[in-house]
Amino acid sequence: MTQGIRRDLLRFGQGQGTGHDLLRYLEYSTQGPRRHRTFSLITQGRYSVWFKTPVGEGAGVVEFGPNGKLGGGDTTFSYIGNWTQEGGRFKAAISARRIAPGPPGVFGMDEIDIVVAGQSDGGVSASCTGFAKQSPGLKLEVVLIRI
Repeated sequence: MTQGIRRDLLRFGQGQGTGHDLLRYLEYSTQGPRRHRTFSLITQGRYSVWFKTPVGEGAGVVEFGPNGKLGGGDTTFSYIGNWTQEGGRFKAAISARRIAPGPPGVFGMDEIDIVVAGQSDGGVSASCTGFAKQSPGLKLEVVLIRI
């Protein structure tokens, strides 16, 4: 069976001049859909993370560590939490806290507890959605790329 590569462009903040462009490559069959879909799991390691809500958008780095621990941050926030996997899906509970002056966070708060769930695309990238417990009506979109 011949394999090909499809290139998808994910754009955050499109048309606002502040967007982050991210190319991701997804493997697909040129002979049609596969009969059996396999899932690549998220693995321990460091990931670039892009996130947005209706309030704002941002980027940072997160480390998926052993025993379900995670940590990371960006220029104004630090992140700490836990992650789990079941089948092809993963879940994470994260606490984010402001550590330096800067622009408002994507939820407009300086301390938040976030819950996300998603799936990995080929072990290199993952996408998920979630919310902050303090503001459950605001949807959070997240894309992670292994670095």
